[in-house]
Amino acid sequence: MNKLLSALLWLVYGISFVLSFLFAFFVRVFTFPFDPHHRYPNAVMMFFGKSIMVLNPFWKRHYYGLEKLSNSKGMIRIANHQSFLDMPLMATLPVEMKWVSKKELFKLPIVGWLMHLAGHISVDRGSKGAARSLQKMIAPIEDGTSVMIFPEGTRSRDGNMKPFKKGAFHASVDNGFLVQPIVMEGTFSCIKPDTWEMNLRGDLHVSVLDPVDPADFDSVDEMTAHVHKLVSDEFLRLKSLNSAGKR
Repeated sequence: MNKLLSALLWLVYGISFVLSFLFAFFVRVFTFPFDPHHRYPNAVMMFFGKSIMVLNPFWKRHYYGLEKLSNSKGMIRIANHQSFLDMPLMATLPVEMKWVSKKELFKLPIVGWLMHLAGHISVDRGSKGAARSLQKMIAPIEDGTSVMIFPEGTRSRDGNMKPFKKGAFHASVDNGFLVQPIVMEGTFSCIKPDTWEMNLRGDLHVSVLDPVDPADFDSVDEMTAHVHKLVSDEFLRLKSLNSAGKR
């Protein structure tokens, strides 16, 4: 029964992506002369991203620190990465953001096309020019749009946090951009990497931490280690909350 329900939910998600692409395409056609950073088609994508979470009411969402979010200033937001559900879960936050994602995602039919339309940022992780490609996020941030990066680089395969890559922190230090950590827990148990079958019940926790100023650190390494510890400590706290709730 779980496999059947999972298959039906994936079918609904597939239809949602197609509809999102069609709406975003028409929105882009009419707004491109005055929307250089693709904000309007991105709003369409985020709306449909939220629908992925809402379509299953048995995924209970819990939020902490939402008052720390703001659209008044562009910054780099980072988060731990555990599951396909991380991006839809982040789409439920009341804030505008663009994603920095591996270039392979942009090659996928529908999903990749949608990310192009929404103005998300492609990065070649294996290229020596990866740091240069992160420069593409500077203009949106300076224009007030925050970007979101998973500094682990890819999803966790065992549910534990991995070391952070330093690209986001180099960009922060070089340009004076604040870094705001966001911590997620629970998505791994709902959809594990490399499988399509879902756990259709679960508690999803999202915790927003205070922005971190690069001016407070003497080096990129020091800032990276500090933010990793902040995220790791909060991740362990959320895991304990989830474990307590299941008893």
